[in-house]
Amino acid sequence: MSNSQAPLRILTISANELILELIQTALERDEHYFGLDGVAHQDDLLETIARSAPDFVLLDFLAPNLQLVEMLDKISLQFPEVVTIVILPEDQVAEVHRVLMAGARAFIIQPFNQNQFLTVLERLAELHQRNLKSKSDAALQVEYAAAHRGTIVVFSPKGGVGCSSVAINLAAALMNELKQEVLLLDGKLLFGDLDIMLNLKTQNSIADLIPHVGALDEGLIRDVVSVHVSGLKVLPAPANPSAAHGIRPEDLHRALIGLQTVFPYVVIDSGNFLSDNAVTFMDACHKIILVVNPDIACLRDASRFFEICRTTLSFPKDKVLVVVNQHDQRDGLSLKDIERALQVKVFATFPWDRRTSLQSINRGVPVMLQAQNSPLRKASMNFATNLIAALGHVPNEAAKTRKVLSDVLSKSSRLG
Repeated sequence: MSNSQAPLRILTISANELILELIQTALERDEHYFGLDGVAHQDDLLETIARSAPDFVLLDFLAPNLQLVEMLDKISLQFPEVVTIVILPEDQVAEVHRVLMAGARAFIIQPFNQNQFLTVLERLAELHQRNLKSKSDAALQVEYAAAHRGTIVVFSPKGGVGCSSVAINLAAALMNELKQEVLLLDGKLLFGDLDIMLNLKTQNSIADLIPHVGALDEGLIRDVVSVHVSGLKVLPAPANPSAAHGIRPEDLHRALIGLQTVFPYVVIDSGNFLSDNAVTFMDACHKIILVVNPDIACLRDASRFFEICRTTLSFPKDKVLVVVNQHDQRDGLSLKDIERALQVKVFATFPWDRRTSLQSINRGVPVMLQAQNSPLRKASMNFATNLIAALGHVPNEAAKTRKVLSDVLSKSSRLG
C-alpha cells in the first residue's frame, strides 16, 4: 500500500484485554492501518459499523454475547464491502469451515503474535486494494466495453466432472456462432491440461505476461497467446510449477484486464479449487458456469458453493449458471431432482458420450469440430446460443457468411 492512500480502518470486537492491546500495538507500528474504538458485545455492533465505516472488522470467537455465525451473516448482507476476520482459539479450529461459510474472509488462530497478525492483515489489504482498484477501473473498462463482450468462468467444486471439456467446447462453439475471436484461458495454474487436450505444442503461458502486467499491449499479448488450428486462441497454464506459485491474484487480475482489452470473449477453465486466483477470475467475469454431474456428492458441493457465493463472495444468484454434464448416464439423478436440490433451473445439459469425449481428448480436437450429428456437438451449440442470449448479445450476422472449418480437420490426429 502506498503512503498516499488513507490508512485502512480496523474495528476489533473482543472483551479480551490482551488481544485488544496486542492488536492496537501492532496497528500503531504500521501507518497503513488505523485502529477504531470497538465494542465488547453485539448489541450495537451493526450501528457501530454503520457509524465508523471500518474497512476490516475483527471478531473474537470468544467475545461474550456474540452470536458469531449470525453476526457474520448480518455483516455480509448489510455491509458486503467490509472484510471480516475471525479470531479463533486453538481448540476451536474445527469451526473454521462454519465461519468462512457464514461470510468471514479469513481467520487468525489465537494465540498469535504481532508479526503474524500484520502478515494476515497485509495479505487481506492487498485483496482489499485490488477490489477498490476494480471499482475505480470502471471508467477504463467502459473504454473497451464495445470490444470486450464477455468473460465466462467454468468451475466445479468437485473434480472429474468435465470442466475442461465444457470450457473447450464452449469456447469453440462461441467462436463458431459469433464469428469473433475467443480466448480460452487455463486458470488451473498448477495442473492445467488444456494444451494436452488440444494437442497444442507451445511453451508460452500466462506466466509470460505476469512480469509485464504494468505495460501490457496488444502486440505482447498476441505474441504470447497460441492459436489452435481451429482458430481458437489459447493461453495455457505454466509448464513449470514454480512459475505458477509466483503468480499473485493482484497480478493475475491485471493480466486478465489486459486480455479483455484484446479479445471480445474470454472463457476460463478454473478447475475445482476455490483459491484466491479462482475468485479473482470470478470477480472479473460476467457469468460463472457451475458444472455438475448427476450425483449426490456433486450436488452437495454445488450447494455449498452457492452458499459461499451468497455470503462470502456476495455474487448475485443469476451470475451462476448450472450445467449438468453426463446427465443421462445410467442411474444418474434426474434434472428435476437436481433443480430441487439446488433451487435453481438447470441452464444446459451435456449427454453422456464416453467414446466421443475420449476421441476428442486423444486427438486434440474439440467435439465442436467433430461429426455434425454428434449429440455433444449439438449440446455445445445449444449451450453457446443460450449463453449468448443470457449475456444480451447477438451473433455477428454479417460474419456468418465466413467459411466454416471443414470436418476433415476433425479427422486429423495432428491438430494443434
